Amino acid sequence: MSKISVTWPGLLSAGGALLCAATLVGFLGSFWWVLELATHFRVQYAVALAAISGLLCWRQPRLAGVFAIFALVNALILVPRFLPLPLEDPLPSQARAVLRVLLANVNSANRDEQRIRDTILKHQADFVVLLEATPWLLERLSDLADRYPHRLTAPREDNFGIALLSRQPWQQAKIVSFSTFGLPSIIAEFADGPRHFTLVATHPLPPVSADAAQDRNAQLTTLAELARQSRQPLLLVGDLNISPWSPYFARLLTDSGLRDSGRGIAPSWPVGWLALLIPIDHALFSAGIHLKRRITGADLGSDHYPVIVDFQIITP
Repeated sequence: MSKISVTWPGLLSAGGALLCAATLVGFLGSFWWVLELATHFRVQYAVALAAISGLLCWRQPRLAGVFAIFALVNALILVPRFLPLPLEDPLPSQARAVLRVLLANVNSANRDEQRIRDTILKHQADFVVLLEATPWLLERLSDLADRYPHRLTAPREDNFGIALLSRQPWQQAKIVSFSTFGLPSIIAEFADGPRHFTLVATHPLPPVSADAAQDRNAQLTTLAELARQSRQPLLLVGDLNISPWSPYFARLLTDSGLRDSGRGIAPSWPVGWLALLIPIDHALFSAGIHLKRRITGADLGSDHYPVIVDFQIITP
């Protein structure tokens, strides 16, 4: 029996071939929920294929060239995230108030309430959206009531509790469900001087099965319709369980008219897994909102990094 020899160029070639296959599979993401999972790792494909191409360029130059082409294909998909946002609206007066929203998927299993509290106090947001909010956590954050006297909460013991903490009163606010599984979301209307705006907070199911993926996609469709029909500026924040490179995310932006605040890679999940980090926590905004700044916050003990967005409402 002949002995099989394993060499590092062979392993690199095999790995590169798998990454090329994953690159191609990603373009079929709208056909099957399993294939869509391949769309989320464009950054990893680009970096790994470029590295493999560089390592093989002297030993197998033709194969290295193929890997370099596939690395470029993935890199080109990432390019729009590095372009500045178009200024489709007039800039607001410098006197307009700058508002801040903190979005934090705190992880229902996270028992480090002090780090969560410290994150909230550090960023001094006007609006705090907590995802995976449990009764246990909200009870322990009750000491923030003086800073955030206005609260709308739907805590749960699973991963889909939600809470809105606000410094300012809303005109109206309600718990709604865009999911056939009854998962709660929040719609709140605020006034910024003469102009009202809507804040929507949501957390669809992760696409871990055909039914879950279908429900998530249906929820994104409903959110797009809500945004399109809104007669006032709208800010949508949430762990959408989708990356910017999914065809369903592109459809959400197209159908809703919302713009993505994320620039660059801005990964938010899973904390501690550098090779797998992708952006799935989003802040999308409509016409009538001027984005001032978006940053990713520090680790708060969750598997998600928080997202902080500064914005202004444009007066017509």
